[in-house]
Amino acid sequence: MIGKTISHYRITEKLGEGGMGVVYRADDTTLKRTVALKFLPKRLADSDQDKARFLLEAQAASALNHANISHIYEIDEVGGETFIAMEFIDGGGLRERINAGPMKMHEAIDIAIQLGKGLQQAHTRGIIHRDIKPENIIITRDGIAKILDFGVARMTAQSNDSPSHTLYGSIAYMSPEQVRGEQVSHATDIWSLGVVLYEMVTGRLPFRGEYEQMISYSIGNEQHPPVSTLRSDVPLPLEKVIDRCLDKISSVRFHDMDDLLAELSRIDDAAMRPHPKEKSIAVLPCADISTDDEDKYFSDGLTEQIITNLSKLRKLKVVSLASVLQYERGKKTLRQSAVDLGVQYLLEGSVRKHGTDLRITAKLTDSTQDAYLWAETYRGSLEDVFDIQEKVAGKIVRALKVRLTPDEKRTLKKRYTENTEAYQLYLQGRYFWNKRNEAELKTAIRYFERAIEKDPGYALAWAGIADSYSLLGEYGNISRKDVYPKARAAANTALQIDDQLAEVHTSLASLFMLNAWDWDSSEKEFTRAIALNPNYATAHHWYSQWLMCMGRTEESLRTIARAVELDPISQAIVKDYGLAYYYTHQYDKALELAKRTLDLDPNYAGGYRLLSLAYQGKKMFDEAIAHNERWGTITTNSRETMISLAQLYAISGRGDEARNIIRTFETDNILTDNICRGLALV
Repeated sequence: MIGKTISHYRITEKLGEGGMGVVYRADDTTLKRTVALKFLPKRLADSDQDKARFLLEAQAASALNHANISHIYEIDEVGGETFIAMEFIDGGGLRERINAGPMKMHEAIDIAIQLGKGLQQAHTRGIIHRDIKPENIIITRDGIAKILDFGVARMTAQSNDSPSHTLYGSIAYMSPEQVRGEQVSHATDIWSLGVVLYEMVTGRLPFRGEYEQMISYSIGNEQHPPVSTLRSDVPLPLEKVIDRCLDKISSVRFHDMDDLLAELSRIDDAAMRPHPKEKSIAVLPCADISTDDEDKYFSDGLTEQIITNLSKLRKLKVVSLASVLQYERGKKTLRQSAVDLGVQYLLEGSVRKHGTDLRITAKLTDSTQDAYLWAETYRGSLEDVFDIQEKVAGKIVRALKVRLTPDEKRTLKKRYTENTEAYQLYLQGRYFWNKRNEAELKTAIRYFERAIEKDPGYALAWAGIADSYSLLGEYGNISRKDVYPKARAAANTALQIDDQLAEVHTSLASLFMLNAWDWDSSEKEFTRAIALNPNYATAHHWYSQWLMCMGRTEESLRTIARAVELDPISQAIVKDYGLAYYYTHQYDKALELAKRTLDLDPNYAGGYRLLSLAYQGKKMFDEAIAHNERWGTITTNSRETMISLAQLYAISGRGDEARNIIRTFETDNILTDNICRGLALV
């Protein structure tokens, strides 16, 4: 077709192809302008129904004259070729824009308003689009949104001349009434616009499934994940608008497009006003000035509990415990420490424990002003520790002027046990759990079990057991199938006691993902965990791995980036951020993050593993092999390093050396799933 002249149009390039047509760029030799020509595919040309649908598109769109609707010039048939001549739009598809990464809030709202205005005119002319989706929307270089493809539009005055079982449109964007084959109305386009807005804001669809029937069921029967569980900066009014657009009862949605536009315009005005920077805090490890060296667990535990309480506040960014425990301040100023941890405010303090007597000091600093906001000393006994934690958290909230919801107020006052002995045993368990090796994890389990002996209803202790067994499958020489039942049982017990623990939902999500391969249940647990505690870095970290497994790479990168914000000096999270770039073939970025990981800890085995993979991706095999060997000198898992070396030999043309390594595994009776997969790859 390129170079061919049809009527007075000379075709210059192919622009795209869809189910109802092939689109070309062409020069209008009569009016000296660039146009787009849409041809009915030959496979549909003999179908009267498809020809009628093609004609309907031209008739429907040509009846409209609006800046946000692609303009139709004419429809013609030449030499058996039926085509529509339409406005050529110099820009990019909304689908590509969504896939490129997170959209700024005002950008998403602005596009939704433009689309709403175009649909508003269509509705006043009695036309329902019925197929609003990113693929049918182009954004010009000037930021103008244009609606395309009225091929499945219908007039509201028409009788419902299509059989009820015939579905027109794209399933993921269909309203419940469309899915059921019922009469449609303007409310159908409001639903679809709500789906598009949801996707622009979150980067994912509200209703999903592996095949169309699953998606249809989800649309008709399941609630979408709230946008605030997927993106923390979504204004509450916008979330309410999206929820109303996606109400399964069409009469509950906005009365018409005018109502929706009025609400979106109010939100857009607010979004364009300057907003205060996200409030952020790092709780530095409490200095232990106790007389007994064995009381170190208590000061770390107190730090963890304050972080845990604050991290459940949606409007406050709280750096994770792992990052603050690893952070070495040395002689750095408070301002430099705040920069390193990516926060504005720092809480520092000390703990002195002597027998049952306590003295706790706390100081809150605004790093931008090098000024203390408040400082206080608390004295009491172990029995008072919960009151002290509550007072410290309350002081921080008031000093930072964080507005709390009623639920958040209750959360700050929540106590998981009243038994101080159980609490101390739990803190000791978490102290050893954070060491992340097999021996310490087993020690942690013993402390958690002792805590449960003191208080069988201590949900956090049960969660600690679940977390410990879950990590034993990763850090220990224990197969996942052996630890899975114990981890699952402990997690279930914790949930029966208290289903509001993000840590437990995250553990369950990981167990479902790595052991049961129950992907749907895994995602539900991840989204639930993030909703309960939007600052829980581990939930974002592990959910990003789930997203990568599902092929949702852009979402995965956004999610792991949030985990890094919350835990900026976690070697494991920074390393996995690099792995995400490796999996998306962005090897230079993977290399950069591998080096950043090793800056955090020069002896971190995972950093050398990532370096090896990044160099492998760049086909720099000598460097990849050298770093693989360095990985092997640090890690205790020599089998996996040997398998990785065999893979490198194989892809670099050193087949004999690869086979020699494989032979050493023929008598190995301790083969993990990772090793078996590696052998298969070689």
